[in-house]
Amino acid sequence: MKWVGRFLSLVVATGLWAADWNAAVSLYKKGDYAGALKEFQAVLEENPNYAGAYYYVGACQEKLGRKDQALANYQKANQMEPTNPAFARALALLLVDLGKAGEAVKVLQVLPVETLKGEQRAVVLTTLARAKLATNDTPGAVDAARSATQAAPQQADAWAIYGAALSRAGKDAEAFNAYRRAFELSGDPALGKTAATTGLRAARMVKGQEANSLYNQAATVATKAYEKRPSPELALLAAEGYLGADRYDESLAWLDKAGVENALTTYYRGQCAQGKGDVVKAEKHFREALTKSPDAHLRRLIYSSLGFVLDKQKRYKEAEQAYQEAGNPSKVAEMRDKQAKYEQNLKADEEARRIEEIRKTQEELRRLRGGAPMPTPKS
Repeated sequence: MKWVGRFLSLVVATGLWAADWNAAVSLYKKGDYAGALKEFQAVLEENPNYAGAYYYVGACQEKLGRKDQALANYQKANQMEPTNPAFARALALLLVDLGKAGEAVKVLQVLPVETLKGEQRAVVLTTLARAKLATNDTPGAVDAARSATQAAPQQADAWAIYGAALSRAGKDAEAFNAYRRAFELSGDPALGKTAATTGLRAARMVKGQEANSLYNQAATVATKAYEKRPSPELALLAAEGYLGADRYDESLAWLDKAGVENALTTYYRGQCAQGKGDVVKAEKHFREALTKSPDAHLRRLIYSSLGFVLDKQKRYKEAEQAYQEAGNPSKVAEMRDKQAKYEQNLKADEEARRIEEIRKTQEELRRLRGGAPMPTPKS
């Protein structure tokens, strides 16, 4: 963070232990954490009361995977300067990583957040939101993350944690917008994938125009993320989004880009065919999808769609069996009722044809005999 870097500059500007400190900073920036650690430790040997050195000794140790040692040095720095945002944030993040989120919240709550400005305030609030999420304080996490986005609207990390908090709160549509903003600011395809996934989940929970809009937006995000870093997962997300938005040809194109042929993609192809009105082709895809080992949830979806297209073809007994496999008793009853009415109509049609044939036969006999018309037989 820029404000962390400014702390280093302040120390150098004082002229304190310039040789060791400058060497340590140079090595740290180069990624030579073992070398930097030795230099920072040399500073501590001469000046054991300097909080900044404890902080950077801890930072080097954390980079080297020595988390317990890093924790001790972060705690020392924080004890010496409990209102220093850099020290508190580093300690809090490591505490969360070590499964001690409750302690992290306490460390951060000491900070005078109201006196911090802009990016610095947003960083602290984002860390607080992360810690509160880890303690399952979802409302607190939402509030902290929202405040972080208000303090620094251009900070991607703040929007990302805001999305995570909103998602935890079950507000998927709002979470999608937060994740999408984080993706737009950072350009990180991983955030784009998370945004698209959240948007699709939100779309499945609503209906009508609202669902259509969310599917379209999620597909757009997945498309942009794919452009930055192509992957089958992002292609499938785009395909699902366009399918949900009734843009079937685009969905099929993205299924081709995904290059994956399994139960899910075959089911999507069937959905596209169904949406385009080709129930015969849809049935073929659904039956094929069932042969590709779908999981229990997808299997039910496939059978439900199969029941729909069989119903459209007036193959009610087969549709009944499909809905039975889908675990949909109301549809099973509906198909039985349709089959019963269908059979009744067949009998009625057959009886009408029989009566008409008898009438025609009698009319022909009357004509041949030259007699009066015979009465129409009754059923």
